[in-house]
Amino acid sequence: MTISKKILANKLSDYLNNKIKKDELVDWCEHAMMEDIFESENVQQIVASIGLMDTNNFEVTYEDLTSMLNQLGFKLKVEVL
Repeated sequence: MTISKKILANKLSDYLNNKIKKDELVDWCEHAMMEDIFESENVQQIVASIGLMDTNNFEVTYEDLTSMLNQLGFKLKVEVL
């Protein structure tokens, strides 16, 4: 499977909207690094960074995720319902 900017942005959106848990996002990224190909080096670098979120000394902040989405060409919009 080819991981595109859109596929990665959708996964990040699912995480930010609490549709998937951190562990699910990390597992998806780790699996992608081992088995999938990437649309671009940028997509691969972001997936690799997220895959490290399960280590004790590495966390990805909201700001980091916002920056990642921006690098992919997307903007984050927050709504309070």
